[in-house]
Amino acid sequence: MMKKTEIDPTIKNLIRISLLLMILPALYLGLWIWISGSEELSYFEQVQLLMSYIPEPVRDPFLVTISLFGMSLVSAVFGLYGYIKSEADYPRKTSLFIMTLATIMCIWFGRSVF
Repeated sequence: MMKKTEIDPTIKNLIRISLLLMILPALYLGLWIWISGSEELSYFEQVQLLMSYIPEPVRDPFLVTISLFGMSLVSAVFGLYGYIKSEADYPRKTSLFIMTLATIMCIWFGRSVF
């Protein structure tokens, strides 16, 4: 039986995996916000510039967006699971924060695709 202040290793790993899954979608989203702020480029040029940062074999915008949507969705699910299963306060708050950010990114990428 663990103390209420101890963090279960399984929950700790879920939080880590959830954070790792959010890295690429967050970087992509930040890059898109930075590129879309450029007023001298048309939308088509902005998309081309964004895709130039993606490796050529996987440069299809639809597949990239679907992949990032999936990563955000899995991150949100892991965050929710970590929130539900954790008994300590710190991992619950961390999981809730991760889940919220991942859900926002899911909505962003989902709106772009569907």
